[in-house]
Amino acid sequence: MKGFAGHHGLERYEMIEARNLGSQVTNEEFVKQATKLNADVLLVSQTVTQKGIHVKNLTNLVELLEAEGIRDKVILICGGPRITNELAKELGYDAGFGPGTYSNTVATFFIKEIVNRFKR
Repeated sequence: MKGFAGHHGLERYEMIEARNLGSQVTNEEFVKQATKLNADVLLVSQTVTQKGIHVKNLTNLVELLEAEGIRDKVILICGGPRITNELAKELGYDAGFGPGTYSNTVATFFIKEIVNRFKR
């Protein structure tokens, strides 16, 4: 089970079915797996930030999700060393989390978001 600094990874929580696709997964494969698994929440970590590649990659993922018609059906979250909530929202994500964020904070956000969306 993943975790850091005494904080458990999402895989540790029984009520969350987390799938870790590993590192360096293409956006196309990520969307394919999200569709196959009928995912409610998509978490993306971007650590490669040279020449703004993280912004290009994150933008491309939103475009692919929109093209597949599933962007509005998932909660889309990104995180990484250069990610802020403001940047994430500007790129079309529901939230962004930067350095020093632990899985419990991210889980709290997306669980509340799931509850709010199902209230409608």
